Amino acid sequence: MTQVTVARSSEFASVYVEQVTIRNFRGITECTVELEPDLTLLVGRNNVGKSRILSALQIAFGGRPADVDDFTVGDTSEPEIDVVVAPCPPTSDAHDDAFDDSVGRRFAGVSQTTREEPFRERIAWRTNVRRSSEGAGARSEAVFLTFNAGTGVWIELGNPFPLTRDHRQSFAVDLVSTGRDLMEELGRRGSSVRKVLSDLEVNEVDRESLESQLTALGQDIVTGSQTLASIADSLRQLNRLIGSMGAPDLNPLPIRLEELARSISIDLNSGNGAMPIRLHGAGSRSLASLQVQGVLYERRLGTDGPLIRPHPLTLIEEPEAHLHPQASLELAVLLSNLQGQKVVSTHSPQLVTAVDPRCIRILPGGRPELRVVDLGPAESDLAATHRSFRPSAHQAEMEKLRRLVERPFGELLFANALVIGDGASERAFLPVVLRHALQEKAHGICVIDPESMNGTLAHAAAKFANMVDMPWFLFADSDGAGQRAVEGLINDHGSGDMSKVVWAMGVDDSGGPAEGAFEHMLTAFDVELCRRACADIGVTVAEGDSVLGAMKGLKGNGGAAFASRLIEEYPAVTDWPESLQTLIGRLGPVL
Repeated sequence: MTQVTVARSSEFASVYVEQVTIRNFRGITECTVELEPDLTLLVGRNNVGKSRILSALQIAFGGRPADVDDFTVGDTSEPEIDVVVAPCPPTSDAHDDAFDDSVGRRFAGVSQTTREEPFRERIAWRTNVRRSSEGAGARSEAVFLTFNAGTGVWIELGNPFPLTRDHRQSFAVDLVSTGRDLMEELGRRGSSVRKVLSDLEVNEVDRESLESQLTALGQDIVTGSQTLASIADSLRQLNRLIGSMGAPDLNPLPIRLEELARSISIDLNSGNGAMPIRLHGAGSRSLASLQVQGVLYERRLGTDGPLIRPHPLTLIEEPEAHLHPQASLELAVLLSNLQGQKVVSTHSPQLVTAVDPRCIRILPGGRPELRVVDLGPAESDLAATHRSFRPSAHQAEMEKLRRLVERPFGELLFANALVIGDGASERAFLPVVLRHALQEKAHGICVIDPESMNGTLAHAAAKFANMVDMPWFLFADSDGAGQRAVEGLINDHGSGDMSKVVWAMGVDDSGGPAEGAFEHMLTAFDVELCRRACADIGVTVAEGDSVLGAMKGLKGNGGAAFASRLIEEYPAVTDWPESLQTLIGRLGPVL
């Protein structure tokens, strides 16, 4: 029989998932996320909804069946997941935002023109999750949506057109969870890796030669091993006694290539020779699993015919799990090299620092509803046909923060409150005392040193905090220059609300800010405590010498030592300087 070889397309479908809207799903009342054509990062604290967004996308693209856990506990509403699919970004503004012929033919009759000038074509469908008739399970149904030009929203008509298997074949979704282990996948029947290895794509001539070499090598191993040779001899004796059982043979190696694929080992060489991946740590194993993802798409998708290959949509949960910080910095490159579209949930400050701010979607949390803050392009340029051509609303501010924040930029993105100090000493001192005073509430407070309250960083940080609805306060020096800088910052970004300001030296008898800085606050509170804290870090201040002068010379080096001394000698917060008590009193209720 002549074998017919079907050419495989080298191109993936020229589409991407532009937007997902989720309603009544696992506690999410409603949220909309715009996705990038390449990489989108979902950034936020635990339990804000990142994994639920990935889970909803997985259902919408047929990656998993619906489950009873997809319903919101105590709510009878049925989950809905709307996705909008767009053509890949055109190469110029003049290009029509339309699907190419291969996609257009597959979705003929269901694609919609969302705006005539300029021409924009989209495909959208809704996945409804319903309870099964028995009431103990769940099922999903997907139908195409129609664009209502009057309201500008996608709607489900009375007799909607269902999404078919042929339509779904334009997309391939794969979830890479934190527990994904390449070694486990190699051994699991039906896994993606095993499916790829089921066809080694070796031509028949080479196959015969390779399998003959396997057989010969296997016999050499048996001959060279006294143990295996003894077992083989015993089996031959058994055959002479009971011939009807068939002639036995001992093969330490598989004799067929497909059998060999089941025992393939991936080895990693960390400098001391190759070692099987099963003997490496979880970080190396999960990273290796992610690295072969591109190979899975290359070898698995679109192998059944010459039609356009499915658009890869990879959903990745916390790829930084088990990795050390330097490896996390390389994740951005690894993720960008994966083919298709990637939607990633992360807690990694290193990863968010390494990607373009347009990729970041912040889920602030702290509210009943799920809110998504988009650091990508704004929608103000109505002439732009595609997100790629819209102006960036926050690019300049994000770049300022990434350049100027002396602690990782990602720390600010994951924070739930911001304190802008007025020097390096405050930056080292405040986190320690706030942790002692606020206990678990202090988790998520970010303290930064802008070098100047009137500087670029201070303004960028305050603007960012407002953008994500994050509470922020100033712990400020009160000399003349400091007061003018604070006034400018509060007027520009704080709507004139001076309750955001805590003066290090408190207020004077007239009710205005008392003159002085952080060092003045501590020496006025207990100068001998400050002398002992200086000694803790090897700085001796002799009797008669200025403790205040010594402290100012330390800059940020002594901040943590002063905090530790304060906590040790005054464990009760009510005994601390008044300005610290004021800051703690304002932070507590908003955390």
